[in-house]
Formats: sequence, C-alpha cells, structure tokens
Amino acid sequence: MNFGAGVLSKFKGREWLLFGCLWLVCSLLVFAQWGESEYRRLQDSFELAAHQAYGGVARRLDQNESVLSAINALLIAHEPFDAPALSAFSREMLPRYQQLYAIEFLQNVTRDSRNAFLSSMGQRFGETFYIRDYDVAGRRNWSPAPVRSQALVVSMIEPDLPAFSPVYGYDMLGDAHFAAELRRAIATGQKVSSRPFELYDGGGRAYLLMQPLFRDKTKPGRLGDERELAGVVALVVFCDRLLQLPESQVLQSGFDLSLLPKNGNQGGEPLYQRLHRDADHDWWPLLTRLELRLPLNSDAQPFVLGVGQDIRLNDLALSPLLLREVFVALLLAAAGLIYSQRIALRRERSQADEELFLQSERASVTLSAIHDGVVILRQDRRIEMANPMALQLVDMPAEEVLGLPCHEVFRLMGELAAEFSEDPISECFRTGLPVELAERMQLTTARGKVHSVEGGVAPLLSRDGVLIGVVCAMRDMGPLRLRTAAALEASETRVKEHLEKLSHVARLHTMGEMASGIAHELNQPLTAISNYCQAAIQLLEGVEEAPPQVNSALKLAVAQAGRAGEIIKRLRALVSKRAIETRLIDVNQVVGNCMFLAEYDLRERGIEVVQLLSGYSIPVMADSIQLEQVVLNLLSNAMDALKDEPALKRHVIVHTRREGKKGILEVRDTGRGITPDLLEVLFHPFFSTKPHGMGLGLSICQTIVEQYGGLISAENIPASGACFRIELPLALQAERQLS
Repeated sequence: MNFGAGVLSKFKGREWLLFGCLWLVCSLLVFAQWGESEYRRLQDSFELAAHQAYGGVARRLDQNESVLSAINALLIAHEPFDAPALSAFSREMLPRYQQLYAIEFLQNVTRDSRNAFLSSMGQRFGETFYIRDYDVAGRRNWSPAPVRSQALVVSMIEPDLPAFSPVYGYDMLGDAHFAAELRRAIATGQKVSSRPFELYDGGGRAYLLMQPLFRDKTKPGRLGDERELAGVVALVVFCDRLLQLPESQVLQSGFDLSLLPKNGNQGGEPLYQRLHRDADHDWWPLLTRLELRLPLNSDAQPFVLGVGQDIRLNDLALSPLLLREVFVALLLAAAGLIYSQRIALRRERSQADEELFLQSERASVTLSAIHDGVVILRQDRRIEMANPMALQLVDMPAEEVLGLPCHEVFRLMGELAAEFSEDPISECFRTGLPVELAERMQLTTARGKVHSVEGGVAPLLSRDGVLIGVVCAMRDMGPLRLRTAAALEASETRVKEHLEKLSHVARLHTMGEMASGIAHELNQPLTAISNYCQAAIQLLEGVEEAPPQVNSALKLAVAQAGRAGEIIKRLRALVSKRAIETRLIDVNQVVGNCMFLAEYDLRERGIEVVQLLSGYSIPVMADSIQLEQVVLNLLSNAMDALKDEPALKRHVIVHTRREGKKGILEVRDTGRGITPDLLEVLFHPFFSTKPHGMGLGLSICQTIVEQYGGLISAENIPASGACFRIELPLALQAERQLS
C-alpha cells in the first residue's frame, strides 16, 4: 500500500484529470442504470398497487349495482309497493357494504296523487309534513315546494335516523342537481348515477345510484300493457368509503386516489379525492409523481379511477447505488494502481534514455556550435567523426569523409618550413601526449584548398589508459584576419568622416560670417529701392494718364523689396543664432502665399499645380517667412525635376492634412524621382545634384523645420516621382485660445 501511495503521489495533473473523468463517466453510467432500474421498480410497484386499488373499487361498484338489482327484483315481486320489505332488506344490506351510506326511496307523486301522498305522510309524521325543496348545490336551505305535475319525493330512508328526518318530503326531481339524471333514468329505465354532492349532515361527499321502479297497469280501451312509474330507489354511495382500501391493503406512502368523470365533463377535474396523510414522509424532497388513469367498467357509474403517488427521496433504494459506486471506485483504484506502476517503470526507463540522449546530444551540439573544426581519428588513423566546421574546412560532405584515412582528406604542414618536421598527428600517436600546432600551420585539403589554422592534437585513451585514437581541433584563421583588416579599414573611414564633418563645420562658420556681412551690405540698397519705388508711386498719383499696371508693378516691387529685407533679417538671425519670433500661422495660408509668389514661374514652365488642401485649418507655431522659404525651395526643386519631362506630364501636387497631433505638408512631382543612393545624403550640407548648385537649400530647409520641432523627409512614390514631406506639431491649444 505504501508503494501504491508513493506511485500515486507521482501522478501528474493530466493523469488525475483522466482518472477523474473516467470515474465520473463510470459513476454516471452506474447512476443511470440504477436510476432506470429503480424507476422501473417503483413504476411496477405503483402499477401493482394501482390495479389492486382498481380491483377493490370496481368490486364495490359491482356491489352497488348488485344491491340495486336485488332491490328492483324484490319490489317487482311484491305488488303493490312494499315499503316494509324494502326497509327490512336495506337494514340487512347496509352493514355488509361499507360504501353504502343510505338507501332511499323516491315516491312518484303526480298532481292527482299529491293529496293522498300528503295525507299518508301526515299520518306518519304529523300534520306539519309538506313537500320541500333543498338546492343541494346552492344555498342548501329547506323551503316548501310548489305544486308540480310530477315529483319524486323522499318517502323512505334507511337507516332511519332522527338526523335524517328533514330529508323526508325532499322533491329531488325539483332539484336541478339531480333532475337531469333522474329524468334520464326514468326515460331509459336503467341505472343512472348522479353528480357527487355534499351530504346533508356534513359527513362528506357522496353520489346517488338510482334505479326507477315500474309496475304494470292495464288501462281500459288500450291494447297491451303500459308501465307506470312507482318511484326511484337510490343508493347513497359514500365516496370516501368507496375509495377506502381494505384493512389488509393500506395506502402506500404518497398514494392518492381520485374519482374522475369518464366522459370528461367538469373539465376533467376530480369528482372526489382521497389523499394520503403521511407527515413523516412529505418533508423529503419530491423527485417525481407517478399517475395512472384506469376507466371503471360500469355504464351506470361512469367513473375513471385516478391513481397518483409522490416519489420522494426516501422511496429510493440507495444502498444498491452506494454498493455499485464503491465497487466502481475500488475497480478504478486497482486499475489506477496498475497503470501508475506501469507509468513509473516507463518514466524511469524514459529518464535513463533521456539522460543518455542528453549526454550524446550535449557532445554533438557542443561540437556543432564551436567554431573549431574537430576530427576524431581511430587507432588506424581513419576518421570516425567530424563536426560541421571540420567538414567546412576540408570542403567535403560527411558521407565521403567518415571511414577514410586522414591523409586522404587533409594534411597539416608548416608554412615556409625550412627543414623536415614530423606531422602533429603522427607525433601524438607516437608519444601519446597532446601536441600544439605550430604557428602559421597550414591545412591542405584533398581538393587543393589551403587554410591557415591553429589548434592542437590530443590523445584519446580508454579506461585502461590505452591509446585508441586522437582528437584534432583546428581553427581557420583566415576569416579572423579578414575581420581584423575590415575593422582597421572601418576605423580609418570613421576618422576620415569625422575630419570631413569638422571641415564642414568650419566652412559653415565661415559662410555664416560671410552671409552676415552680405546681408548687412544688401540691406541698404534694398531700402533705397523700396524708397524710390514709393516715391515713384507718389509722383504717379498726380498723373491722370498714368497706366494702372505701372502703379501695381511698383507696389509689388515695394512688397518684394520688403520681403527681401525680411529674408535678409531672418538670415542674419539664423547665422547669428538669435531667438526667432514665432506666431500662430495656418499651413494652408502659407501654401496660398507661396502659390501666389510662384505662379509666374509655374505658368512659364507649363507646370500644372494640384492643391489638395485640408478642409480644416492646420495651426502651427512658426515664422511665416521662413516656412514660405521652405515651401518655395521645395517648389523650385520640383520645377527643376520636371524641366526634362513632356508638357503633359508636368504636375506638382501640394497636399496638406492632419494626422493625430501633427500637421502634414507634402510636395510631390511627377518627375523621375531620386535614386536610392542619393536619398541618404540629400539633406547633407553642400550636396547638390545641380551643376551650379551650392547644396545648401535642403540643408537650410531641414534646419528651419527642425527648429520648430518638426521633421522633413523625402521618398520616391512608385510611378509618380519624388515626394517631400514636412511634419510639424499642431498648436491646438493656441487655436482654442484664439477661437
């Protein structure tokens, strides 16, 4: 048991889940089989008890009809009607049949015989006797009955108890509850049962089984005989005792009996129910209810016996289920123990195999991963194993190398050896000691390739210390020498580039000083030009025949002179590294200003401009003149790129849009694009593709855009030309303050 517990403790979660699912499936199957058999047992027991109850009730119905038939035969034998004989017979029958509550005789009273009937009954009960109505299904109070053409009046009751005295004189034909069945019995002459009703004394529910009594009466002037109604004999059948089982057959727990109408009247509701009363049973959980409807074979008493039983938890035989579940658990435990032992043995064997494999795999992976060529030679100097690096050195596949003598695959010789020296492999075999390869050792393959190698040869010994082979480890020094040379060359290149950058910085500094001086010198003539143009405009104001185009041209000249002054002012600010004054501007407006300024050049060169401007404003914080300078520079480059294109292919697309928190401005052309090698140096200072260009335009554009936190880039669009993209951060907060 301890071994089993130890083995079971090694179960993995998946195995426990497997056994758990298997136990659950087996338990469900056992439960389903037990439930089916238990339900069949309860169903059979219920049907047996139901048919026993049915036999008892059917027998009582037959007794009712037999008693009524005997009374009919007795009264027919006694002509005229013999009330004492009926009373004596009733007293004899009632103790025998527990379901009979009373026997009544309803005397037929017509309008002609009413007085004689009242007189005879008055002698018996006194002058206060009268024919009365009761309304058994309604208010249930006695009241004098009106004179009717026909009445069926209670004139005899057995047992004749004082409590029944108000019932004498009851006209049952006048009560709507009994009238229909009474008339049907009189019309057919057959036995008929009434609808159930509550007994007068409150003793329970009962129904009447009625039989009309006729006597033959020959009337003068007519042929044959005609029957005359003497009255109706009615058995008062007590429903509770009708459904009461014999003392030898007690109702089972939860067993209910009910009388139902056979023809489905009254909505199929029970006429009477005898329910179980078992408080000790009813608190158990209800599982289901078994019901059965058994029609009773009686035309006079057309009832259906309804049998029902509540099946509760304590009705089930749980011990067989527990025994089966215990058996299944033990069986699965035994199977699990056997399975666990097999798994443990398999795991131990798998672990041993895994350890052996890991050792072999470690050696194999180690030899495959190292950058040294490793060759293992047997004692006969044939190759037993060679790793991938060794195969790469000898330039032969493994299937050609393995099993060959080593001298047919490669040889080790010293470079520029002046005298004879022993082969390192032969030396290791001879001395049994490790041998280090000499400096500048060369490996020559069977195919004539030569590699400079370094490394050594080590002996391979058995457990007894006997030399059984050698291991050659060799590293190809050729790639190392190439990498060293490449590293030296790259270092020299970086030093040259650094020196060139320092030269660029010096030239930029010098150019900044020169630009500052040029800007200072140009500022005075530009001011003079602006003053002369303004004076000319004032002189033309007094001339009536002056052309308006001249006045407009002079104003444009003044504006351009002012613009040139602003450019020079900002150029001086740029080279002098002073802070630039930025303000909130709209990129769409900047594009519109540039299109106005470049309109003449675009039209002269036959270039069509497509403006795809954003429907929303693109607010940025920048200097409008500098940003216009950038856009005009990009437009100028686009126009230069289209000068060799056919007239129909000269297009420039200016596109503005928002992307998240950035404003995008793109200038595209339909030229031939930019070669990939030039894209990397396009924004370098003093780089230009134009014959007479200085290479400062795009560099200055990059400086301007980056000082506003933006980014400028260039790319080629397939089958479309070059595209320059400017990305600037949106000034959304400033826009909201202005709005």
